[in-house]
Amino acid sequence: MVRRVAAALAALFAAAASMAAAPDEERAMLDAFDGVLTAMAYAAAGLALFAVVWAGFVLMAEGGEPRNAGRARGAIAGAIVGLVVVLSAKALALVLRSGIVPIP
Repeated sequence: MVRRVAAALAALFAAAASMAAAPDEERAMLDAFDGVLTAMAYAAAGLALFAVVWAGFVLMAEGGEPRNAGRARGAIAGAIVGLVVVLSAKALALVLRSGIVPIP
């Protein structure tokens, strides 16, 4: 699943980079894309917090049963991986927007 998300993000960035837009249109497109990624980052942070709290409750409620401890650890790992993916997309957008990596 992480590979699919990474491939989709790579395709999105490749499409955005290949567009030959005027400077004003390019800035407007990057601002809109940055706004979407900011909303996704806030949503991902909230969902990650919920997943960690839920996993804590599952771990405490089951009293250390190995099967459910694995489920709780998986929920925490999934939340952290999802948060890293969204925040790295936000960081890449900020790098593109700041002009460190020029868009041809």
